[in-house]
Amino acid sequence: MEIGVQTKGIIESGVDIHEGFQLIRDAGFTKVDFNLDNFLRNDDVYKGKINSFFDVEIEKLIPYFEKYKEAMDAAGLSASQMHAPYPVRVPGKDKLTEYMESCVIPKSIVIAKTLGVPWVVVHPFKMQYTHGIDRENMDNLEYFKVLIPLLKEQGVKICFENLYEGKGNRMVEGVCANPAVANWLVDTLNAEAGEELFGMCLDTGHLQLVKRDPYEYIMTLQNRLKILHLHENDGVSDMHELPFTFGDQKRRGLDWEGIAEALALIDYDGTLSFETFPCMNAFPYPLRAQVLKVIYAAGEHLAERIAYYKNR
Repeated sequence: MEIGVQTKGIIESGVDIHEGFQLIRDAGFTKVDFNLDNFLRNDDVYKGKINSFFDVEIEKLIPYFEKYKEAMDAAGLSASQMHAPYPVRVPGKDKLTEYMESCVIPKSIVIAKTLGVPWVVVHPFKMQYTHGIDRENMDNLEYFKVLIPLLKEQGVKICFENLYEGKGNRMVEGVCANPAVANWLVDTLNAEAGEELFGMCLDTGHLQLVKRDPYEYIMTLQNRLKILHLHENDGVSDMHELPFTFGDQKRRGLDWEGIAEALALIDYDGTLSFETFPCMNAFPYPLRAQVLKVIYAAGEHLAERIAYYKNR
């Protein structure tokens, strides 16, 4: 299995992209999760502080991202996935929501094609605690149906991510946290498209926050699971730390053995992709090469456990 890591925390402002991608490759990785959301950060979107990056015509953005594709190629890397800017629907900001839906996400899909990205993670709308689950489902269905022609034209597909929400000082289930609902959304949209254009991205840390069992979640998704965001936390906040940081499942960590077994049983053949940028930010800058190698080693261990369950 190929192992990947997100570019956030590595390919940042002021970092030479050739050096950054080579650093990733030298650690052992062959895949990256390209963080397009670095170019329009979620904190700014929530605050309504929108920069002008996506105002630029797509004809000018394509050559800009071709340089990133060339740097990945030169390092011997390719992108297994990309994270689009989010949130797409911004509560109480209709004009901003329109900008995200009609400008940022369509341009993100075209950029994905430029980068050679097969799967783009787009956060579905979180609405169930303000408008109800039925409205959340229908609004997501209606918006993503609109993107089907563009996805077919560009040869790009969308993955939804299981999300959480913060309510009353607690983390509660968000959109696609229920795997049955996630399956319904994916299957309904694929039936509408007449082909497989939608899938799921499993975020292991988000499952942990809402106390969902990862083995059961993966087994419910089956082959709808296309890509991964691998990380863990303390069960309280979305920390995006390295797997095994918080010990075994009996304490506060995730059941990584259960995850490996479930991935083996559904015959998952995608990338083991880590979303662990805080690890890069936590250690001194001179140690980033060593930190990346530890993340890669965690991926090797997980791949070995998946192989064990496949072959036993």
